[in-house]
Amino acid sequence: MKKLIYNGFSQQRTPVLCVFFLAVSLSCFAQEGPLSPEWFYYRKSLEAFRADDLGEAMRQLKTLVEAYGENADSLHLRGRIYEQEGELDLAEKYYFDSLAKGDFEVPDEKFTVNYRLANMYYQRKSYKKFEDILEKILSAQPMYTEGRYARLRDSYVSTLLERGFDSLALLYRIPVDFATESHRNLGVFYSRTGRDRAALLHLAFANLAVVSVLSDELKKIDPDYTFSSLEDTLNRAALHTMLADFIVRADFYRSLYFLASALHSLDAAREARKIWEIVAKHGSGEWKNQSRSQLLAPRAEPLITY
Repeated sequence: MKKLIYNGFSQQRTPVLCVFFLAVSLSCFAQEGPLSPEWFYYRKSLEAFRADDLGEAMRQLKTLVEAYGENADSLHLRGRIYEQEGELDLAEKYYFDSLAKGDFEVPDEKFTVNYRLANMYYQRKSYKKFEDILEKILSAQPMYTEGRYARLRDSYVSTLLERGFDSLALLYRIPVDFATESHRNLGVFYSRTGRDRAALLHLAFANLAVVSVLSDELKKIDPDYTFSSLEDTLNRAALHTMLADFIVRADFYRSLYFLASALHSLDAAREARKIWEIVAKHGSGEWKNQSRSQLLAPRAEPLITY
């Protein structure tokens, strides 16, 4: 289950580290046995960075580079140090250098670097760059890009508009993977920029992936479980700490809130209201309050312009 958890991207300055990739990385280290001297210095630098000792992190990194040269992982970590110090131009440079180098110990780490860049661009209101980099991540997902899946994508949207989210989740299952976070963030962004039909497709991917994980895990807990509704699934998930934590990390209620907003803008007001009612009941904080407000007086989302 831990491999499936993603930290949610938010509109505040939050790290975009996917627990999925961290779990994969740690499993790779575990399989290698004793760390090589090169990885010893890298791990020392990473540990210092995590302890917020940026000076020591940079010293260990310089020792590593002087002895073994730069690689994608050391360039990525250097970028993280500069980002933490607020040197965003330098951070951007080293993130791109790491992607150009490409020799990550864990190949999927390239997605983590791209998500860091996306986060930086959003904070700097470089919205076109933010959008482009998330689309670049999605270009590696066949279900989103390939023509043979076009009818499936159309079916996601038409099912949501005509029959609602419960019907979508009854018909389809998809995994949480490297692309889920991009779908969620682009869906929210497109909703905030008035592109509701595009938002609906991305939010279908993102929310369906989360419900698929919840359904699979609930089936493991109770072999008699079958998905019947989002409401029932959330009631059951709330009884299990690991699943409740997954929902928070997946930023699920924010994603559901904007799914409802897109539906409302596309004249599916009844389904939008149903989802806002669920978020108002099960969510917390901003999205609970926003959903309650929408139930009192539905309105379009305030738009981002760029």
